Amino acid sequence: MRAVTLIRGAAITAAALALFLLFGYLFFPAAKIDAALAIVLSRQGLTLTPAVHKTFLPGVAWDDALLSSEQGPLLSCRSLRVRVLLLPLFIGRAVIAGEATIGTGHLNSRYALNGNAAMDLAVEGISLADIPFFKSVLGAKMAGTLWSQGKLQRGAKGLSGDLKLEIKQLEFSGVKLGAFPLPDVTNMKTQGMVKVTDGKARLESFTLEGDGVYMRLSGDIPTGADTAVVPLNMSLQIMPKPDFLEKQKLVFMLLAKFMTAPGVYTVPVRGTLLKPVIIQ
Repeated sequence: MRAVTLIRGAAITAAALALFLLFGYLFFPAAKIDAALAIVLSRQGLTLTPAVHKTFLPGVAWDDALLSSEQGPLLSCRSLRVRVLLLPLFIGRAVIAGEATIGTGHLNSRYALNGNAAMDLAVEGISLADIPFFKSVLGAKMAGTLWSQGKLQRGAKGLSGDLKLEIKQLEFSGVKLGAFPLPDVTNMKTQGMVKVTDGKARLESFTLEGDGVYMRLSGDIPTGADTAVVPLNMSLQIMPKPDFLEKQKLVFMLLAKFMTAPGVYTVPVRGTLLKPVIIQ
């Protein structure tokens, strides 16, 4: 009898779970989410294609997703999934999981709508060559592999925490910010950190050290629903060695007005994320 009771209980639980998943799939508001997202993106001149579709576990997904602007493609994902995690609901937490496959790399995130632990982020193996933003916006050829990891906590004034950044074997050429080019670089070692304090994000220092040159990028990072159109406020320091400067002397002649000390160029980066410029 005990075995029968256990089997009956397991069957009832399985049936209840199946019904929950079925009704979750049928009534999940994918169309409303897609419409709301389209409005937010359109304010910034962005589009996301193709249309969203529902997943069996409560959530939405895009296959071969493409984020674009009037300049062209910005980000392409072989798959993009956003779903509600079921197990945390039993302890009163609402957690949304995001997963993206970009080229051969992956991005995974967990964002909690309540509680102190707000977000976990992990990025592994994403090739910069698979991100069309650099070509469309900067006119650049990029190489390197992105890694990032971090956690954010929720406080009375907003989110706080840090995200570590690293790009292995970074190379770029043809970068142009408005009317000004940046020097071409190869074999760069990089590391940096994004510091989030009370909901505001800042790139504390992203260092790039390579053959004959040292660079340091820092400044405020746009956040929120209008990230693409929020004004940039960043600074790029370039410290070339004599041989490197001589090889790219035309670039440094154009940047001469930004020399703040012998061998040090401090370049102000303004504009927006989709139209970054070096102010004159």
